Amino acid sequence: MSKFGMGVLYEKLDNGNQLRKVTQQLKSGVLSNYYWKHHNNLNNIVKKHLEDTKSCLILDCHSFPSSPFNCAIVQDNNTPDFNIGTDSYHTPLYFIEASKEFFKSKGLSLGVDTPYSGSIVPMEYYQKEPRVNSIMLEVNRRMYLNEPTNQKSDGYLRIKEIVQEYIKLLKSL
Repeated sequence: MSKFGMGVLYEKLDNGNQLRKVTQQLKSGVLSNYYWKHHNNLNNIVKKHLEDTKSCLILDCHSFPSSPFNCAIVQDNNTPDFNIGTDSYHTPLYFIEASKEFFKSKGLSLGVDTPYSGSIVPMEYYQKEPRVNSIMLEVNRRMYLNEPTNQKSDGYLRIKEIVQEYIKLLKSL
């Protein structure tokens, strides 16, 4: 996304207009004060969890607009209610199958690696440590927001409950 000005530090809006001027000083400050701190904290939490419990589950949560961004790779307006992003090494197949069953049982559609794919894993463990599991959950904003105002919709509480149930399911696997 950095080639569209939407990398670590957003420079452009989805329509291509400039959001802000990113100087080297600003970029360095954001990277050192936020980005690297976040990733170091995540790495340390995973390390501690592996020491304490012998395994770690990372649930990487996001939302996506009901209409794709102009720069989105997938330009399909028929987007699912939820999407899971997977990693061939860090997302066990039974997580994927349980996710499919869970959302189907709720009467909701689920995209697997579409419109978004992948899931975060600290580089220290990426493709090296099978005890680190990761799955990304993306929620279609139409499920809980009134777009484009981003005010909570009538579905907000239901979706909140469904996400909480899904978290419990993943923790039980």
